[in-house]
Amino acid sequence: MNRENFNNLIFVLFLVIMIFVSGIVFLISLKLISIEILVWKVNYYYNLFYSNLFNQIISGLIAALIIILLIYLIWRKAQYNRESLSVVQKTSFGEIKISTGSIKLLALKVAKGMGEVKEVKPEINIVKTGGININLRLSVKQDVNIPELSEKIQRRLKEYILETIGIETKEIKINIDKIFYEDKEKE
Repeated sequence: MNRENFNNLIFVLFLVIMIFVSGIVFLISLKLISIEILVWKVNYYYNLFYSNLFNQIISGLIAALIIILLIYLIWRKAQYNRESLSVVQKTSFGEIKISTGSIKLLALKVAKGMGEVKEVKPEINIVKTGGININLRLSVKQDVNIPELSEKIQRRLKEYILETIGIETKEIKINIDKIFYEDKEKE
């Protein structure tokens, strides 16, 4: 099961639980279910759950699962909001919004265009005063002059972002996470 299907499943489970709870509250508000019957049912299930240790464990696990679902949904919402940020560029004709995801793709194109770079993980941060900061996590090939490569990537990326989308890049940080060493075959 991929991440998107898992997220959808958790969201549907949470919706079912919320529909059930809101349905009970709705029925009580219309006086289709009396509070006394509801209290009696809750008391019945309360006694059922506490009648033996197994029932207590099961009810605790169900409660823990619901709490974990809520925390997970809140965390995913925060992730979604961070991923869906956009840089706003105002022109004489109106407004242009460019997602940080699009800027990541541009950064990937520039960094991957360098033959010395094996892997790239870009992170885009929007600066409140205008512009963006880019943090690149790179894996490079062996025997690369890292200061030269870094400067070349920073210069090209800054120019490319400005030419392509018209946004000034305030800072480009480069972190070298890994150096790939290739075994040279002896002849």
